[in-house]
Amino acid sequence: MATKVVAIANQKGGVGKTTVAVNFGLSMAALGKKCLFLDIDPQNNLGETLASEFMTSSEFINGTHPANNINMFDWKTDEPFLPEPFKVSENVYVIGSSKKSGNITNENIYNLADSLDLIKGQFDYVFVDSPPTAGMLQHAALAISDAVLIVSQPQALSVKGVDQLMTTTRQVQRRLNPHLKLLGVLINLVKRPASKNQVENEALLREKYGNLIFPTNLYDTVKVSEALELGQSLAEYSSKHADKFGFTECCEEFITRLESEEVVA
Repeated sequence: MATKVVAIANQKGGVGKTTVAVNFGLSMAALGKKCLFLDIDPQNNLGETLASEFMTSSEFINGTHPANNINMFDWKTDEPFLPEPFKVSENVYVIGSSKKSGNITNENIYNLADSLDLIKGQFDYVFVDSPPTAGMLQHAALAISDAVLIVSQPQALSVKGVDQLMTTTRQVQRRLNPHLKLLGVLINLVKRPASKNQVENEALLREKYGNLIFPTNLYDTVKVSEALELGQSLAEYSSKHADKFGFTECCEEFITRLESEEVVA
């Protein structure tokens, strides 16, 4: 099976995209798939989430651990370069980011793509976590990926972020990566019971984007945090809660869309 590189994105922070990436990736790793997590977001939430149990307190606070002290765009030669992936556990590897990751050019993006090509064959899946803002770093995440999954909340600002990322995705498809596949929009952190605004915003998303919206939502639960503290996906931690809060069905839908040759519309 060819390696699949997937960007998890939105242009609004706080939608839980990193949590989704980690949960889906850890679920696949538990099934024997070798997964690499590549964090392009300078906040390095993905790297810290995965590697925090291996860090001392000072490493975590100061960002000095190898898993979260990397500027993957800061090479001194024209040769493709990526740091050695940090092994978190069986089938789980991470290349963290750094607050130094900032101003980049198209040349940096092309070099990153070449670098990823050199190592991605070692993995079944590569999950790319991008910044929650428009800009070159987000373009880089989309440019090096085979597919993009948009994560949203049923909130007005998050819905606007979906619209903005749709525009960015089309731009990247035209200019940098014509083969980028849009997997769809996953509605995350849904509250129970639902508020009036939540119901209206979800209806707006489903009316506007139709089949692009995943049929099942991910519901908000503290069980996700409990699982991640143990380095587990929710499915590993509690299959009952994974079923109850939509994680099992959404992960299956994600894999189906990722492996399908059809374009969701």
